[in-house]
Amino acid sequence: MRLMRILVTAVFLCAPAFAFADAIKLIVPTAPGGGTDAYFRVLAKGAEAFLKEPLVIINVPGAGGTIGMAQMVRAAPDGQTLAAVWLGPVTVSPNTMKVPYTPNDYVPIIQLTSAPYVLCVHPEFPATDGKTFIEELRRNPDKYTYGDDGAGGPGQLATERIFRAMNVHARDIPFKGAGETLVSFLGHHIDIYVGSVPPVLQHAQAGTAKCVLLTSAERIAALPSASSLRDLGIPDEELILWRAVIAPKGTPPAKIAELEALFEKAANAPATKKFLDDAGEQLLIRKGPALRQYIDKEYEAVGKLAKALNLSPQ
Repeated sequence: MRLMRILVTAVFLCAPAFAFADAIKLIVPTAPGGGTDAYFRVLAKGAEAFLKEPLVIINVPGAGGTIGMAQMVRAAPDGQTLAAVWLGPVTVSPNTMKVPYTPNDYVPIIQLTSAPYVLCVHPEFPATDGKTFIEELRRNPDKYTYGDDGAGGPGQLATERIFRAMNVHARDIPFKGAGETLVSFLGHHIDIYVGSVPPVLQHAQAGTAKCVLLTSAERIAALPSASSLRDLGIPDEELILWRAVIAPKGTPPAKIAELEALFEKAANAPATKKFLDDAGEQLLIRKGPALRQYIDKEYEAVGKLAKALNLSPQ
């Protein structure tokens, strides 16, 4: 009986290779279960309503998303193999580690979401908004510690981009992600939480965390008291969590246009929009030359910042 179960499982696991041979394959370069994976699974389900063939999610985690990216750029440019990405493997990791691709090896199809990182402090911290937070850091250089998603991670780079623009300093304590950072913050082992909004939102609402500054140019409804970079006068220093779909270089323009329309419809489906609302994120559509320009500008800015922080690949 045990052998029979193993054989049945083996057949089941092998079946997709044949059943989905003609499917659109969406490589998600992260492990299953995270926010990015969850979003693209909801998006894929919405997209299937407009497709004749299935859309299959393939998780390829590792090396900050760069393994999945590399697999996508090597795929045939026929529109059947795409990558569902966030800023990490696109504009951050290529500036902090050696990767087997360049910005010229892929074509951006469509950006779908926008979400800032947030800086939160303890209730007793002597600041009420972004301006008073920056003033406190300026009065006390290197007194305070902040936790983030690791050396060279988007959270650290987003924070240091702000701090350098405002000429203030705090000590970086790297963690593996927002969840680990939050635990240390709530335990008062660090002074400042840096991470995505959802993990800390309930604590902000309960008053056990005071979220004072966003890494985005604009404010968000989920944290109405948190200042934006526009409030500080530095909107161009924005570095946020965004998600997009990209294709291998050489994918025909007509196919890119077809995929762009498909994912825009899926992004506007009620279930997909509800996912973003529940996560405190925003729907943001950017495509064509505007998306290419946005990525190239961020890539250049992150590259300069990585060099300043001695994070560039050797």
